[in-house]
Amino acid sequence: MEIDLTSIFAYSNCSLLTHSQEEIPEASYGEQLAQTGGAPVSTYVPFRNGLFLSCAASLALSLDCQVIYYGAHMDDAAGNAYPDCSQAFYESMNQAVWEGSGKALRIEAPFINQNKGQIVARGLELKVPYQFTWSCYEGKERPCGVCGTCIDRRKAFEANGIKDPALGE
Repeated sequence: MEIDLTSIFAYSNCSLLTHSQEEIPEASYGEQLAQTGGAPVSTYVPFRNGLFLSCAASLALSLDCQVIYYGAHMDDAAGNAYPDCSQAFYESMNQAVWEGSGKALRIEAPFINQNKGQIVARGLELKVPYQFTWSCYEGKERPCGVCGTCIDRRKAFEANGIKDPALGE
């Protein structure tokens, strides 16, 4: 199923959107937040996760589901880099979905209090084939290695004593 949100994001200059004039930053989220004065980073798509969770709630209710799993984690919130990945946002959306569904549907965020290093560690235990995954904002055939999410991922693997297998180094 595809939902075209192009018209909703038409007024955003988020650097991830194809119509944006902004370049995707080659810096960590901490460095980006220092430049923005604590405002969301240029790769923040306005309320994207709120839209996704709202759409998922409507679909889930139609399919008689009781839980939506939301993959946000502590590093996604990164201060205020992505406010729609924060603990407060998750709790608010969960409450809204719970009430708005007649108390039939909830959101669970199993990684909300974990950082990327902890998630990578669990994936290593489960033998996740990380060489076939990446988190790059550039959207190309291979990860760039220098955008904020590539930097976070590299650090997560380093925290586990290994190099990111997607970088082929």
